[in-house]
Amino acid sequence: MNNYQNIPNLSGKVAIVSGANSGTGYGITYHLAKHGCKVIMAARNSEKLTKAVDTLRKELPGADLEQEILSITSMASVREFCNRIQSKYHKIDFLVNNAGAGNHSYVLTEDGYDENLTVNYLGHFALTTQLLPVLKDGSRIVNFSSIGYKKFLKHQLDIDNLMCQDAESYNQMQEYCKAKLCSILHAVKLQREFEARGINSKVFSCHPGNARTSLMYSEDVKLPLRLAFKYIIAPLMAATGFSQSLYDGALPAIEALVADDAVPHVVYSPSSKYENVGPPIAREIDRTHFEEQDIDKLWDKTQEILGLSVSDYL
Repeated sequence: MNNYQNIPNLSGKVAIVSGANSGTGYGITYHLAKHGCKVIMAARNSEKLTKAVDTLRKELPGADLEQEILSITSMASVREFCNRIQSKYHKIDFLVNNAGAGNHSYVLTEDGYDENLTVNYLGHFALTTQLLPVLKDGSRIVNFSSIGYKKFLKHQLDIDNLMCQDAESYNQMQEYCKAKLCSILHAVKLQREFEARGINSKVFSCHPGNARTSLMYSEDVKLPLRLAFKYIIAPLMAATGFSQSLYDGALPAIEALVADDAVPHVVYSPSSKYENVGPPIAREIDRTHFEEQDIDKLWDKTQEILGLSVSDYL
């Protein structure tokens, strides 16, 4: 597939996109809705979500959109969201675990978890697990990662010390990249569980390359850096072809969701040499920072942290 023109008709399909109000989440929603898919747009900020829905409906008159509040860092919010979805739908065709962030400071969630790990990994593990009853009949799940999992991560994955415990040892980039690696390993292990049980759903990983999103405009980013990125860095990257639009950044996820020949156990990524721009292709998972046994160890450790048993939902 790997381009706009080849996206098939998706009428009758239902998708959930987390973090759908901006960035690649908005781009994914646009592509899916444009081709007839009903999209449940999930985000934590009601005002921003409503604004995104209104904008999309102007861009795509007749788009079938539903908005749902979901704070991926709150386990109560995740649980309530999953209960609402399962009360209304017997099947979800596409689940896009897109929401993410990169906190520059050490913050704990209301559940006592490191917020960086939660928004980029733990929350989507909990979300996917509790939605499994409506994801077992040919559904497709895609987990968002980042090129940082192999380009910027400096340390081996340490499952026994998965979550940062204090502000002194917190390194935003390393914690972010670690979480994005965990996201890939979650996809690998869940796919293996599906295969072992004869479930015909599929789980994929992707990363958007250097997509121009609002991540660097977050209030968590220091004001001078926000201004520099908005008025200098982002325009320069766009002009030199080093970055791509949020619509192009969404295409690796779209490829995994709808292409007939999409395969698990890879990472759908932009095709350029540095993986920053270009049509999506399947790339082998980089194994520099983890061992094979870490896949099962991470699976068990995550269930322990969250107090969830995936087998209860399969």
